[in-house]
Amino acid sequence: MKRRLLPLILILPALALAQRQKAPQPENEVAKPAAVDKTPRDPNKFAALSVLGDSVQLISLTPARGDTAQTGEWTATPAGGLDDIVLRVINDAVKASGDKREVKLYTSSTRSLFGDPANLFVDGKLALPGKLGEAVRQSGAAKLLLITRSRQEPALAAALPAHITTALEGPGFVLDQRPSAQIGFDGQASLPIFAPYVSLRVALVDLGDLRLQREQSMAVASRLPVSRGAAANPWAATPAEERIKALEALIEAELPRTVAPLVTP
Repeated sequence: MKRRLLPLILILPALALAQRQKAPQPENEVAKPAAVDKTPRDPNKFAALSVLGDSVQLISLTPARGDTAQTGEWTATPAGGLDDIVLRVINDAVKASGDKREVKLYTSSTRSLFGDPANLFVDGKLALPGKLGEAVRQSGAAKLLLITRSRQEPALAAALPAHITTALEGPGFVLDQRPSAQIGFDGQASLPIFAPYVSLRVALVDLGDLRLQREQSMAVASRLPVSRGAAANPWAATPAEERIKALEALIEAELPRTVAPLVTP
């Protein structure tokens, strides 16, 4: 397991572990309009903020329910691990886009501070809560890559089963036991489909005026092998570490392609 970032009360500059500082965060503080920006900005410097959190979406389909999905969630561990994976991939992608490129990485210990990611932008302008926006702007970076969950149609992820009516949002898994109602040529029931997916949005924000410049979304999935012995409950038969690795593989494969158009000089 790769070394995990340890989020502070508010934010953690992940590439400056020796310079960790705690910043107080009033619980009910409302984002305020930003003052005139006078911070010197380097066009080769990026900031990246991931606010995925640890909640993993679960979508379950059974023969009895047909196309009606039963939804739930699972809390991934260790805490902050999914954000760490995303930030590591972002770091590599930005540096690969140019020899002089640098990136400072940030995350939050409490995703609930942000509420619905769709509400982070007001009239095309980013409004981060509390002191977070100010801290990111003071990094000296010219642009911010903001990674949030994204609500997208399951049909966008080709590896997922058909006829899923529940929207994807963030990292998650589909367990489709409807095929088990079908009998194959060998006289045995077909195996369930167990599929991890990731649905994310990456927004490029100008840190001079906090306005949204461009954005890219990704919706990607794969199918994990299901043995006959694990057919009754593929979720329980898959260790937590393997679930995280499955999500990590999707992020590593697709996120660099999503970020590339946003950071290309």
